[in-house]
Amino acid sequence: MIKIEDIQEGSLWYEVRGKKFLWRLRFYNPNTKSEDKVSITLNSNSSQAKTKARQLLLKKAKAKIDEEVNILDPNLSITSFCFEEVANVWLDDSQTKLKPSTLIQRKRIIKLFCKKFGEQPMSEFTVFQLQNYFNRLKLKKSTINTYFQVMKLFFDFAERMEIIENNVLKKVRITYPRKTIEDYQKLERKFFTWSDLSFVFEEMSKSSNPQTQRIKLILEFLFLTGLRYCELAALKVENYDTDNKVISIESDIDYSEGISKKRHVTTKTLSSYRRVPLTERAIDIIEQIISENQRNISYGYSDYGYIFTSRTGNPWSISGINRSFRNFGKRTGLDKQFSCHCMRHSHISLLAELEVSQKAVMQRVGHSSSRITNEIYTHVTPKMNQKLLEILNSFSGQKVGKTE
Repeated sequence: MIKIEDIQEGSLWYEVRGKKFLWRLRFYNPNTKSEDKVSITLNSNSSQAKTKARQLLLKKAKAKIDEEVNILDPNLSITSFCFEEVANVWLDDSQTKLKPSTLIQRKRIIKLFCKKFGEQPMSEFTVFQLQNYFNRLKLKKSTINTYFQVMKLFFDFAERMEIIENNVLKKVRITYPRKTIEDYQKLERKFFTWSDLSFVFEEMSKSSNPQTQRIKLILEFLFLTGLRYCELAALKVENYDTDNKVISIESDIDYSEGISKKRHVTTKTLSSYRRVPLTERAIDIIEQIISENQRNISYGYSDYGYIFTSRTGNPWSISGINRSFRNFGKRTGLDKQFSCHCMRHSHISLLAELEVSQKAVMQRVGHSSSRITNEIYTHVTPKMNQKLLEILNSFSGQKVGKTE
Protein backbone atom coordinates (compact mmCIF):
# COMPACT_ATOMS: atom_id res chain seq x y z
CA MET A 1 0.00 0.00 0.00
CA ILE A 2 1.28 3.44 -0.90
CA LYS A 3 1.69 6.18 1.70
CA ILE A 4 0.06 9.56 1.11
CA GLU A 5 3.39 11.35 1.45
CA ASP A 6 4.81 9.15 -1.33
CA ILE A 7 2.21 10.22 -3.89
CA GLN A 8 3.72 12.43 -6.57
CA GLU A 9 1.39 15.43 -6.73
CA GLY A 10 0.72 17.59 -9.74
CA SER A 11 -1.40 20.71 -10.08
CA LEU A 12 -4.43 21.44 -7.88
CA TRP A 13 -7.20 23.65 -9.27
CA TYR A 14 -10.95 24.25 -9.16
CA GLU A 15 -13.74 24.71 -11.70
CA VAL A 16 -16.97 26.58 -10.98
CA ARG A 17 -20.07 24.36 -11.03
CA GLY A 18 -23.06 26.60 -10.39
CA LYS A 19 -22.68 27.76 -6.77
CA LYS A 20 -20.15 25.03 -5.95
CA PHE A 21 -16.52 24.38 -6.81
CA LEU A 22 -15.13 21.21 -8.36
CA TRP A 23 -11.57 20.72 -7.09
CA ARG A 24 -9.22 18.53 -9.16
CA LEU A 25 -5.77 17.11 -8.41
CA ARG A 26 -3.30 15.64 -10.86
CA PHE A 27 -1.01 12.88 -9.62
CA TYR A 28 1.29 10.19 -10.97
CA ASN A 29 -0.28 6.73 -10.92
CA PRO A 30 2.48 4.12 -10.52
CA ASN A 31 0.11 1.34 -11.61
CA THR A 32 -0.65 2.83 -15.01
CA LYS A 33 2.68 4.67 -15.26
CA SER A 34 0.85 7.80 -16.35
CA GLU A 35 -0.81 10.98 -15.11
CA ASP A 36 -4.15 10.53 -13.34
CA LYS A 37 -6.78 12.79 -11.75
CA VAL A 38 -9.21 12.76 -8.85
CA SER A 39 -11.90 15.33 -8.02
CA ILE A 40 -14.19 16.46 -5.22
CA THR A 41 -16.91 19.12 -4.92
CA LEU A 42 -16.81 21.73 -2.13
CA ASN A 43 -18.85 24.83 -1.32
CA SER A 44 -15.90 27.25 -1.30
CA ASN A 45 -12.75 28.24 -3.16
CA SER A 46 -11.06 29.86 -0.14
CA SER A 47 -7.52 29.06 0.99
CA GLN A 48 -8.99 26.90 3.77
CA ALA A 49 -11.07 25.05 1.19
CA LYS A 50 -7.95 24.54 -0.92
CA THR A 51 -6.13 22.92 2.03
CA LYS A 52 -9.13 20.71 2.76
CA ALA A 53 -9.50 19.77 -0.92
CA ARG A 54 -5.84 18.78 -1.13
CA GLN A 55 -6.12 16.50 1.92
CA LEU A 56 -9.30 14.82 0.68
CA LEU A 57 -8.00 14.43 -2.87
CA LEU A 58 -4.74 12.85 -1.71
CA LYS A 59 -6.81 10.31 0.24
CA LYS A 60 -8.85 9.60 -2.89
CA ALA A 61 -5.69 9.23 -4.95
CA LYS A 62 -4.27 6.77 -2.40
CA ALA A 63 -7.52 4.76 -2.38
CA LYS A 64 -7.51 4.63 -6.18
CA ILE A 65 -3.90 3.44 -6.35
CA ASP A 66 -4.44 0.86 -3.59
CA GLU A 67 -7.59 -0.49 -5.27
CA GLU A 68 -5.72 -1.05 -8.52
CA VAL A 69 -2.83 -2.70 -6.67
CA ASN A 70 -5.28 -5.23 -5.25
CA ILE A 71 -6.21 -6.19 -8.79
CA LEU A 72 -2.78 -5.89 -10.34
CA ASP A 73 -0.94 -7.78 -7.60
CA PRO A 74 2.59 -8.42 -8.95
CA ASN A 75 2.69 -11.76 -7.15
CA LEU A 76 -0.18 -13.09 -9.21
CA SER A 77 0.40 -14.96 -12.47
CA ILE A 78 -0.59 -13.06 -15.59
CA THR A 79 -2.79 -16.01 -16.53
CA SER A 80 -5.07 -15.19 -13.59
CA PHE A 81 -6.29 -11.93 -15.12
CA CYS A 82 -9.43 -12.34 -17.19
CA PHE A 83 -10.65 -9.92 -19.86
CA GLU A 84 -13.32 -8.28 -17.69
CA GLU A 85 -10.99 -7.65 -14.73
CA VAL A 86 -8.43 -5.88 -16.89
CA ALA A 87 -11.18 -4.02 -18.76
CA ASN A 88 -12.48 -2.57 -15.49
CA VAL A 89 -9.01 -1.31 -14.58
CA TRP A 90 -8.56 0.17 -18.05
CA LEU A 91 -11.91 1.98 -17.94
CA ASP A 92 -11.12 3.34 -14.50
CA ASP A 93 -7.77 4.56 -15.80
CA SER A 94 -9.59 6.28 -18.68
CA GLN A 95 -12.18 7.92 -16.42
CA THR A 96 -10.49 11.32 -16.11
CA LYS A 97 -8.75 11.32 -19.48
CA LEU A 98 -11.69 11.13 -21.87
CA LYS A 99 -14.66 13.26 -22.77
CA PRO A 100 -17.85 11.95 -21.12
CA SER A 101 -19.36 11.03 -24.49
CA THR A 102 -16.23 9.07 -25.48
CA LEU A 103 -16.17 7.28 -22.13
CA ILE A 104 -19.84 6.31 -22.44
CA GLN A 105 -19.21 4.89 -25.92
CA ARG A 106 -16.13 3.00 -24.73
CA LYS A 107 -17.99 1.47 -21.76
CA ARG A 108 -20.81 0.35 -24.05
CA ILE A 109 -18.41 -1.40 -26.43
CA ILE A 110 -16.44 -3.03 -23.61
CA LYS A 111 -19.71 -4.32 -22.18
CA LEU A 112 -20.38 -6.06 -25.50
CA PHE A 113 -16.87 -7.52 -25.54
CA CYS A 114 -17.32 -8.80 -21.98
CA LYS A 115 -20.36 -10.83 -23.04
CA LYS A 116 -18.10 -12.67 -25.46
CA PHE A 117 -14.72 -12.70 -23.69
CA GLY A 118 -15.44 -11.63 -20.09
CA GLU A 119 -14.10 -14.67 -18.23
CA GLN A 120 -11.35 -15.60 -20.70
CA PRO A 121 -7.79 -15.28 -19.31
CA MET A 122 -5.83 -12.60 -21.14
CA SER A 123 -2.96 -14.99 -21.82
CA GLU A 124 -5.22 -17.37 -23.78
CA PHE A 125 -6.23 -15.01 -26.60
CA THR A 126 -5.01 -16.00 -30.06
CA VAL A 127 -4.67 -14.17 -33.35
CA PHE A 128 -7.03 -16.65 -35.00
CA GLN A 129 -9.73 -16.15 -32.36
CA LEU A 130 -9.72 -12.35 -32.62
CA GLN A 131 -9.40 -12.33 -36.41
CA ASN A 132 -12.36 -14.69 -36.65
CA TYR A 133 -14.39 -12.52 -34.26
CA PHE A 134 -13.95 -9.34 -36.31
CA ASN A 135 -14.44 -11.20 -39.60
CA ARG A 136 -17.87 -12.38 -38.45
CA LEU A 137 -19.19 -8.99 -37.35
CA LYS A 138 -22.16 -8.04 -39.51
CA LEU A 139 -22.02 -4.32 -38.87
CA LYS A 140 -21.32 -1.11 -40.75
CA LYS A 141 -17.72 -0.47 -41.74
CA SER A 142 -17.48 2.52 -39.40
CA THR A 143 -18.87 0.50 -36.48
CA ILE A 144 -16.45 -2.39 -37.04
CA ASN A 145 -13.59 0.09 -37.21
CA THR A 146 -14.68 1.71 -33.92
CA TYR A 147 -14.90 -1.68 -32.20
CA PHE A 148 -11.47 -2.64 -33.48
CA GLN A 149 -9.89 0.62 -32.32
CA VAL A 150 -11.31 0.16 -28.82
CA MET A 151 -10.00 -3.42 -28.68
CA LYS A 152 -6.61 -2.21 -29.91
CA LEU A 153 -6.38 0.42 -27.17
CA PHE A 154 -7.38 -2.18 -24.59
CA PHE A 155 -4.73 -4.70 -25.66
CA ASP A 156 -2.12 -1.93 -25.84
CA PHE A 157 -2.96 -1.09 -22.21
CA ALA A 158 -2.68 -4.75 -21.16
CA GLU A 159 0.70 -4.98 -22.88
CA ARG A 160 1.96 -1.76 -21.28
CA MET A 161 0.88 -3.02 -17.85
CA GLU A 162 2.79 -6.26 -18.59
CA ILE A 163 -0.39 -8.30 -18.10
CA ILE A 164 0.28 -9.95 -21.46
CA GLU A 165 3.65 -10.72 -22.98
CA ASN A 166 2.43 -11.05 -26.56
CA ASN A 167 -0.07 -8.57 -27.99
CA VAL A 168 -1.85 -10.85 -30.47
CA LEU A 169 -4.13 -8.07 -31.71
CA LYS A 170 -1.19 -6.47 -33.52
CA LYS A 171 -1.44 -9.26 -36.10
CA VAL A 172 -5.19 -8.94 -36.65
CA ARG A 173 -6.23 -7.20 -39.89
CA ILE A 174 -9.65 -5.78 -40.60
CA THR A 175 -10.98 -6.28 -44.12
CA TYR A 176 -14.18 -4.71 -45.36
CA PRO A 177 -16.56 -5.94 -48.06
CA ARG A 178 -16.53 -4.19 -51.43
CA LYS A 179 -18.83 -1.23 -51.73
CA THR A 180 -22.13 -1.94 -53.44
CA ILE A 181 -24.44 0.30 -55.44
CA GLU A 182 -26.55 0.59 -52.30
CA ASP A 183 -23.53 1.94 -50.41
CA TYR A 184 -23.01 4.67 -52.98
CA GLN A 185 -26.71 5.50 -52.99
CA LYS A 186 -26.69 5.73 -49.21
CA LEU A 187 -23.73 8.12 -49.34
CA GLU A 188 -25.48 10.26 -51.94
CA ARG A 189 -28.45 10.68 -49.58
CA LYS A 190 -26.22 12.63 -47.17
CA PHE A 191 -25.65 15.50 -49.61
CA PHE A 192 -28.09 18.38 -50.03
CA THR A 193 -27.99 21.07 -52.67
CA TRP A 194 -29.44 24.49 -51.87
CA SER A 195 -32.37 23.53 -54.08
CA ASP A 196 -33.01 20.43 -51.94
CA LEU A 197 -32.96 22.48 -48.76
CA SER A 198 -35.27 25.10 -50.25
CA PHE A 199 -37.98 22.45 -50.59
CA VAL A 200 -37.59 21.51 -46.92
CA PHE A 201 -37.50 25.13 -45.76
CA GLU A 202 -40.62 25.85 -47.77
CA GLU A 203 -42.46 23.14 -45.82
CA MET A 204 -41.11 24.44 -42.51
CA SER A 205 -42.18 27.99 -43.37
CA LYS A 206 -45.80 26.81 -43.48
CA SER A 207 -45.66 26.03 -39.74
CA SER A 208 -46.96 28.64 -37.29
CA ASN A 209 -44.72 27.24 -34.54
CA PRO A 210 -41.92 29.76 -33.81
CA GLN A 211 -39.67 26.90 -32.66
CA THR A 212 -39.91 25.34 -36.12
CA GLN A 213 -38.81 28.64 -37.64
CA ARG A 214 -35.87 28.73 -35.22
CA ILE A 215 -34.83 25.20 -36.26
CA LYS A 216 -35.07 26.23 -39.91
CA LEU A 217 -32.61 29.05 -39.24
CA ILE A 218 -30.29 26.69 -37.35
CA LEU A 219 -30.22 24.23 -40.27
CA GLU A 220 -29.53 27.04 -42.73
CA PHE A 221 -26.71 28.38 -40.52
CA LEU A 222 -25.15 24.91 -40.35
CA PHE A 223 -25.30 24.65 -44.14
CA LEU A 224 -23.67 28.07 -44.55
CA THR A 225 -20.87 27.49 -42.03
CA GLY A 226 -20.17 23.73 -41.99
CA LEU A 227 -20.12 23.64 -38.18
CA ARG A 228 -20.56 20.45 -36.21
CA TYR A 229 -23.79 20.67 -34.25
CA CYS A 230 -21.96 20.36 -30.90
CA GLU A 231 -19.90 23.41 -31.92
CA LEU A 232 -22.97 25.44 -32.86
CA ALA A 233 -24.77 24.49 -29.63
CA ALA A 234 -21.80 25.74 -27.57
CA LEU A 235 -21.71 29.17 -29.22
CA LYS A 236 -22.28 32.08 -26.85
CA VAL A 237 -22.77 35.75 -27.64
CA GLU A 238 -19.14 36.48 -26.72
CA ASN A 239 -18.04 34.02 -29.44
CA TYR A 240 -19.52 36.31 -32.10
CA ASP A 241 -17.16 39.09 -33.20
CA THR A 242 -19.57 41.73 -34.46
CA ASP A 243 -16.80 43.94 -35.84
CA ASN A 244 -15.05 41.32 -37.95
CA LYS A 245 -18.18 39.20 -38.56
CA VAL A 246 -16.62 35.91 -37.49
CA ILE A 247 -17.45 33.29 -34.87
CA SER A 248 -14.86 31.65 -32.63
CA ILE A 249 -15.14 27.90 -32.11
CA GLU A 250 -13.65 27.30 -28.65
CA SER A 251 -15.58 24.34 -27.21
CA ASP A 252 -18.23 21.69 -27.85
CA ILE A 253 -21.42 20.97 -25.94
CA ASP A 254 -21.43 17.42 -24.63
CA TYR A 255 -25.07 16.31 -24.79
CA SER A 256 -24.44 12.65 -23.83
CA GLU A 257 -25.98 13.27 -20.38
CA GLY A 258 -28.60 15.80 -21.45
CA ILE A 259 -28.35 19.20 -23.09
CA SER A 260 -29.71 21.02 -20.02
CA LYS A 261 -26.48 20.31 -18.11
CA LYS A 262 -24.69 22.56 -20.61
CA ARG A 263 -21.40 20.72 -20.18
CA HIS A 264 -18.64 22.25 -22.28
CA VAL A 265 -15.76 20.05 -23.42
CA THR A 266 -12.74 20.65 -25.61
CA THR A 267 -13.28 20.59 -29.35
CA LYS A 268 -12.88 17.34 -31.27
CA THR A 269 -9.30 18.11 -32.35
CA LEU A 270 -6.82 20.97 -32.02
CA SER A 271 -7.68 21.98 -35.59
CA SER A 272 -11.28 22.45 -34.48
CA TYR A 273 -10.28 25.57 -32.54
CA ARG A 274 -10.82 28.17 -35.25
CA ARG A 275 -12.45 31.41 -36.37
CA VAL A 276 -15.10 31.04 -39.07
CA PRO A 277 -15.90 34.07 -41.28
CA LEU A 278 -19.63 34.52 -41.88
CA THR A 279 -21.48 35.23 -45.10
CA GLU A 280 -23.98 38.08 -45.21
CA ARG A 281 -26.87 35.64 -44.86
CA ALA A 282 -25.21 33.89 -41.89
CA ILE A 283 -24.73 37.30 -40.24
CA ASP A 284 -28.44 38.06 -40.77
CA ILE A 285 -29.38 34.75 -39.12
CA ILE A 286 -27.15 35.08 -36.06
CA GLU A 287 -28.15 38.70 -35.43
CA GLN A 288 -31.84 37.90 -35.88
CA ILE A 289 -31.61 35.09 -33.33
CA ILE A 290 -29.66 37.18 -30.79
CA SER A 291 -32.27 39.93 -31.13
CA GLU A 292 -35.15 37.44 -30.68
CA ASN A 293 -33.50 35.96 -27.58
CA GLN A 294 -33.23 39.41 -25.99
CA ARG A 295 -36.90 40.12 -26.67
CA ASN A 296 -37.92 36.76 -25.16
CA ILE A 297 -36.31 37.45 -21.76
CA SER A 298 -39.49 39.13 -20.50
CA TYR A 299 -41.49 36.01 -21.49
CA GLY A 300 -39.76 33.48 -19.22
CA TYR A 301 -36.68 33.00 -21.37
CA SER A 302 -33.57 32.21 -19.27
CA ASP A 303 -30.54 33.94 -20.72
CA TYR A 304 -27.54 31.63 -20.24
CA GLY A 305 -25.62 33.48 -22.93
CA TYR A 306 -26.15 30.90 -25.68
CA ILE A 307 -27.17 31.94 -29.19
CA PHE A 308 -28.93 28.99 -30.84
CA THR A 309 -31.44 28.13 -28.14
CA SER A 310 -34.91 26.74 -27.60
CA ARG A 311 -37.65 28.66 -25.79
CA THR A 312 -36.05 27.82 -22.41
CA GLY A 313 -32.70 29.43 -23.18
CA ASN A 314 -30.94 26.07 -23.31
CA PRO A 315 -29.20 24.93 -26.50
CA TRP A 316 -31.38 22.71 -28.66
CA SER A 317 -30.85 18.97 -28.30
CA ILE A 318 -29.56 17.38 -31.48
CA SER A 319 -32.38 14.83 -31.38
CA GLY A 320 -34.96 17.64 -31.42
CA ILE A 321 -33.30 19.28 -34.42
CA ASN A 322 -33.06 16.01 -36.34
CA ARG A 323 -36.64 15.03 -35.52
CA SER A 324 -38.04 18.27 -36.92
CA PHE A 325 -35.76 18.12 -39.97
CA ARG A 326 -36.88 14.55 -40.65
CA ASN A 327 -40.60 15.27 -40.20
CA PHE A 328 -40.65 18.21 -42.59
CA GLY A 329 -38.11 16.66 -44.95
CA LYS A 330 -40.25 13.60 -45.56
CA ARG A 331 -43.11 15.82 -46.72
CA THR A 332 -41.00 16.92 -49.69
CA GLY A 333 -40.59 13.39 -51.02
CA LEU A 334 -36.80 13.81 -51.16
CA ASP A 335 -34.87 10.58 -50.70
CA LYS A 336 -32.38 12.03 -48.22
CA GLN A 337 -30.92 11.34 -44.79
CA PHE A 338 -32.40 14.16 -42.74
CA SER A 339 -29.66 14.69 -40.17
CA CYS A 340 -28.16 18.05 -39.23
CA HIS A 341 -24.66 16.58 -39.67
CA CYS A 342 -25.47 16.25 -43.37
CA MET A 343 -25.38 20.06 -43.48
CA ARG A 344 -21.66 19.85 -42.72
CA HIS A 345 -21.08 17.36 -45.54
CA SER A 346 -23.15 19.51 -47.89
CA HIS A 347 -21.20 22.65 -46.97
CA ILE A 348 -17.90 20.94 -47.84
CA SER A 349 -19.40 19.67 -51.10
CA LEU A 350 -20.58 23.21 -51.90
CA LEU A 351 -17.07 24.59 -51.33
CA ALA A 352 -15.66 21.94 -53.66
CA GLU A 353 -18.25 22.91 -56.27
CA LEU A 354 -17.07 26.54 -55.92
CA GLU A 355 -13.49 25.29 -56.47
CA VAL A 356 -12.26 26.41 -53.04
CA SER A 357 -8.86 24.87 -52.28
CA GLN A 358 -8.89 21.76 -50.12
CA LYS A 359 -6.55 23.38 -47.60
CA ALA A 360 -8.94 26.31 -47.14
CA VAL A 361 -11.85 23.88 -46.75
CA MET A 362 -10.00 21.91 -44.04
CA GLN A 363 -9.23 25.09 -42.13
CA ARG A 364 -12.82 26.36 -42.34
CA VAL A 365 -14.44 23.15 -41.11
CA GLY A 366 -11.72 22.20 -38.62
CA HIS A 367 -10.50 18.93 -40.12
CA SER A 368 -7.16 17.75 -38.74
CA SER A 369 -6.81 15.04 -41.38
CA SER A 370 -7.35 15.31 -45.12
CA ARG A 371 -8.92 11.82 -45.27
CA ILE A 372 -12.47 12.87 -44.38
CA THR A 373 -12.20 16.08 -46.40
CA ASN A 374 -11.06 14.04 -49.41
CA GLU A 375 -14.02 11.67 -49.17
CA ILE A 376 -16.51 14.54 -49.20
CA TYR A 377 -14.50 16.89 -51.43
CA THR A 378 -14.50 14.35 -54.26
CA HIS A 379 -18.31 14.13 -54.23
CA VAL A 380 -19.58 15.27 -57.63
CA THR A 381 -22.52 17.68 -57.45
CA PRO A 382 -25.13 18.17 -60.21
CA LYS A 383 -23.55 21.55 -61.08
CA MET A 384 -20.17 19.89 -61.50
CA ASN A 385 -21.70 17.37 -63.89
CA GLN A 386 -23.41 20.18 -65.80
CA LYS A 387 -20.14 22.12 -66.10
CA LEU A 388 -18.37 18.98 -67.31
CA LEU A 389 -21.06 18.43 -69.93
CA GLU A 390 -20.77 22.04 -71.14
CA ILE A 391 -17.01 21.64 -71.55
CA LEU A 392 -17.47 18.41 -73.52
CA ASN A 393 -20.21 19.97 -75.65
CA SER A 394 -17.89 22.85 -76.53
CA PHE A 395 -15.77 20.30 -78.37
CA SER A 396 -18.67 18.79 -80.30
CA GLY A 397 -18.43 19.46 -84.01
CA GLN A 398 -14.74 20.28 -83.79
CA LYS A 399 -12.47 18.06 -85.81
CA VAL A 400 -9.56 16.44 -84.08
CA GLY A 401 -6.48 16.32 -86.32
CA LYS A 402 -6.45 16.80 -90.08
CA THR A 403 -8.68 14.96 -92.49
CA GLU A 404 -8.00 14.43 -96.16
